[in-house]
Amino acid sequence: MNLVRFSLLVKPPFRLDLTVWSLKRRESNAVDHWDGEKYIRILVIEKIPIKIEVTHEKNRVLVLAKSSRLVSQLKARLAVLLNTMLGLKIDLARFYRLSEQDKILHPLVRQFKGVKPPRFPTLFETLVNAITFQQLSLEAGFSLLNKLVDQYGLPFKDEDGTFHAFPVPGRIMKCKIEELKALGYSHRKSESLIEIASQVEVQQIDFHSLESLSNEEIVGFLCCFKGLGRWSGEYALLRGFGRIAILPGDDVGIHKSLKILLKRHQEIAYEKVKQLEQRWYPYAGLVYFHLLLHKLRKKGIL
Repeated sequence: MNLVRFSLLVKPPFRLDLTVWSLKRRESNAVDHWDGEKYIRILVIEKIPIKIEVTHEKNRVLVLAKSSRLVSQLKARLAVLLNTMLGLKIDLARFYRLSEQDKILHPLVRQFKGVKPPRFPTLFETLVNAITFQQLSLEAGFSLLNKLVDQYGLPFKDEDGTFHAFPVPGRIMKCKIEELKALGYSHRKSESLIEIASQVEVQQIDFHSLESLSNEEIVGFLCCFKGLGRWSGEYALLRGFGRIAILPGDDVGIHKSLKILLKRHQEIAYEKVKQLEQRWYPYAGLVYFHLLLHKLRKKGIL
């Protein structure tokens, strides 16, 4: 077993637990693991599964990476991934100052100070999450996603057990619709996953190839894929591209949370979400993660 240890500086304030839970979302998540002190995940580099274990100490995170084979420039490549996934370098000082002037936001932000906006590590993982969770609760969505991960994710075995990486597009593009339907995906979602996997793999589409585009251009591009619409595009902007000014306007969970936050009786519509997005610009996406954590706390998970 090859071991690599290193540390990464963090822009304070930072809480690893809250940031991981913003990425993890539910206890049942089979990809992102949190044991109370340590974040564990399997990442794939050069088709090799690598187990990372991340802990937080003062103004830095400590990283232990394990792999069965040597990977070129592993430390540098993991540093880029983890800085992106955990938002380690993002300075939120202005957001905290602005929230202090907002009577609605301030109590919420104060509860979860230190959470950074997390991001999925790949465009493919972002889009698979978007497809999977369309019109489903998080619980139902993770039931599907976990089966996909267990069936098609590269395994990593050590003394702690067997972990699976998120499936790579090259594997999913070879699936048959019937195989994905057997996991519980609908015919339409199965078709979409296979097509997206093929496009990402063959055309080598990733965050880097799209990051120079505007929000509108990215959403327009993604909506060309079968099964991706406005919600999926805005979801990808926030959770994949790290565009933290975005508040997904069609997100039913956000509608419910905003209704409680604003103490409104009437339903929240897309237009109202976009109004709030402007009110909290350029940090509306951070409100999304704070509302998620608030819901997890109410469920007794945090």
